[in-house]
Amino acid sequence: MGEFVQLARQSIIDETNSIVGYELFHRDENGIAVDFSLKRRTLSAQVILSVYNLIGRERTVENKLAFYNIDPDFLNTDILEALPAEQCVFELNSTMQFTQNIIAKIKYLFESGYTFALDNFIVSPASSILLKDVLPYIKYLKVDAQSNDPEYVKEHIATFLKDHIAIAHKIETLDEFSAYKEMGFTLFEGFYIHRPEPVKHYRLEPKHMGVTRIYKMLDAVPMADFSKEFERHNELSIQLLQYLISADKKKYDATSSVRQLVHSLGKEAMKKWLMLIVYAKGSSENDKPKNNFSRFLEQRIDLMKAIVSNIHSADPGKREDELKLLALFSTLVDIYQVPYDRLTETFDLSKNIELWLSYKKGRFSLVYKAVNQIQNKQKDVEKVNRLLKSFKTDQEEVLQKIHCEVPCDSITPLRQ
Repeated sequence: MGEFVQLARQSIIDETNSIVGYELFHRDENGIAVDFSLKRRTLSAQVILSVYNLIGRERTVENKLAFYNIDPDFLNTDILEALPAEQCVFELNSTMQFTQNIIAKIKYLFESGYTFALDNFIVSPASSILLKDVLPYIKYLKVDAQSNDPEYVKEHIATFLKDHIAIAHKIETLDEFSAYKEMGFTLFEGFYIHRPEPVKHYRLEPKHMGVTRIYKMLDAVPMADFSKEFERHNELSIQLLQYLISADKKKYDATSSVRQLVHSLGKEAMKKWLMLIVYAKGSSENDKPKNNFSRFLEQRIDLMKAIVSNIHSADPGKREDELKLLALFSTLVDIYQVPYDRLTETFDLSKNIELWLSYKKGRFSLVYKAVNQIQNKQKDVEKVNRLLKSFKTDQEEVLQKIHCEVPCDSITPLRQ
């Protein structure tokens, strides 16, 4: 497993050349299009996981519509309901077998506000008959400009435009763009418009067995015990925060601890979210060592705890919980480049974290500055020790407490 997670996006534009959405494609860590060793439902899950948990929706699609290619097996899970309906379009291949069970699931999701597109749609009277049971729940018809006869499309497309929006895709020339525009198509995609472009970020994923075990715990132990165990998993904790920011559903209480946040989300919401990770992991290796980003995050949490350990606290447990939240939120700001206002829009925060976030003031701000210096490859040890003086410690003692002689390599933000 490499250092980066990667996918590709291809823009979909309207008649005014404005981008209305992006179709998202699976890529492996080397940017290769498809890993044929993976099941199609795993590919679907990995793309969605990358957008919501690993890269961030705003970074991936700039808050435009995201078009996901969905496998029938994946459609039959409850995972899609964890995604906000207004952010997604689920693409189904028009050649797939639409069983009664699949149509019933599409109908249920459609009535719940979700949007569907039919990919590789053939414009013909026969399609009206063959797809009559599913067409009532479809908003977008994606017509392949390379596979359809333009004259035939021109003759029959009006029938479908009454109830659907037509997307001309695989548009490769200006002539094709102009021709399909004249036929009444209002959305366009293809190499002539934009070629697929890569989007990537550092990989930060837990091991497969760990996710599977914690998923099974949901039905085996009280929610309080589950939340306590979940909090131990740093990679899952930061993925959850990133998901909540990406989903943009409501404001969440993150004033005290990760476990309190998890407990407030509830069993059903956590089950759907964890199921996405289980599907995305597929049958991936379980024995891979942690990558540099995972070690960086773990060390950031440990450093913050070690820095304040010489200072008396009336409630050390509460302080430790807040410091972990500070480590997670500061990583989202520093590495994922999540804007401050997105954090305050998504989460209610403690006063200590608000002081750091909004004003760069308070004791937590000093802790943050010290940790940033220690984890900086070009750090100034004298400056670090000046910062640590108010905590009655120095860099040497702090590193000894976390059993680390040299901090791990620094992580720098990736520019999009």
